Amino acid sequence: MARNRVIKPKFWDDAKIGRLTRDARLLYIGLWNFSDDIGVVIGNSIWLKSKIFPYDQIQIQQFEKWMNELVINGFICLLSYKGERFIYLPNFTRHQVINKPNYEDLNIPKSLIDNAKDEITEQSRNTTVSFTEQYVTKIEIEREEEYPPYNSPQGEEVPSESDESDKINYNALMDTFNKMFEGKLPKITAMTDKRKKAVKARSSEHGKKAIMDVLDNVCQSSFLLGHNNQNWSCDFDWIFRPTNFIKILEGNYNGTRLSKNQQDSEQRKRDSVLAVATTVREAAAKKRKELEAEGVIE
Repeated sequence: MARNRVIKPKFWDDAKIGRLTRDARLLYIGLWNFSDDIGVVIGNSIWLKSKIFPYDQIQIQQFEKWMNELVINGFICLLSYKGERFIYLPNFTRHQVINKPNYEDLNIPKSLIDNAKDEITEQSRNTTVSFTEQYVTKIEIEREEEYPPYNSPQGEEVPSESDESDKINYNALMDTFNKMFEGKLPKITAMTDKRKKAVKARSSEHGKKAIMDVLDNVCQSSFLLGHNNQNWSCDFDWIFRPTNFIKILEGNYNGTRLSKNQQDSEQRKRDSVLAVATTVREAAAKKRKELEAEGVIE
C-alpha cells in the first residue's frame, strides 16, 4: 500500500544525494512511498519497477543499476526475512515524521529490525555490496512465542490446517490470479505471510469455492478492472480485504458500472469508428464507379 511521504527542501542540496544519477534519486523517493512505517519495502525488482515507473519502458538491468547506486552509497540495505527479500532504508525514520506509525502492518516486525540495527549499519557502510549479489542481512525470529497466532478481523482465530481438505495451495492461487488478470491487474510475485493469512481467513469465513467465485466476479467487473472515471483498478490485496471480498462475492461490482460520462464517451468512440468506416466504404464505391465509367475495370 502506497503512503504519503515528505520531501524536505534540503534533500536537493545534499551532497551525497548529488552523487546519485537523476533516475536513482527518483527511485529513492519512490521507495519511500512503498515502504512501511519503519522504512522496509518488498525487495522484488519487477514489483518495484511496476510501482515506481508504471509508465516507463525500463529494462530490469537498468533498474537494478540504479538500485546498486543506492546500495553502494548506503541509502538502502538488503534484508532477508523468512526466505523473502526486503529493502531497508536506514535513514527513513530520521527524515519522515509519522505521527501515528502503523506497527501492525509491517513487512518485518519492528523488534527484529531494532535487534539487527548494528549489522544493518555495518552493511550500509560496505560500499562493495551490490543489489544483484546475495549478500544480505538475515533477520531471524528469535522466539516464536513473541508473535501470537493471526486473528481474523472479526476477532476469530483462523482454524488450523490440520485437515488436508482445508489446506490452500498458495502458489497455485498466485499463478491462477496472474493468468486470469494478465495485462489487466498488477501481477503478484510472492505470497507473503500477510497475503496467506488474508486468503486463509477468507477461505475460513466463506469456503474455498468463494475465492474462485470472487475472482470470476472481478473478471466481470469493468469498474474493478479500471474502466472508471477515477483511473483506479483493484489489486490482489484489495480483493482479499474482508469487506471488499464480501461485496465482490455478493456481486456488488458485477456489470460495467460505467459512469454517464464514460458511457457517452464510449458511445462517441463507437459512432466515430462507424462514421469512418462508412466514409471509407462510400469513397471505395465512388472510386469503383469512376473506374468502371473509364473502362479500367468491368
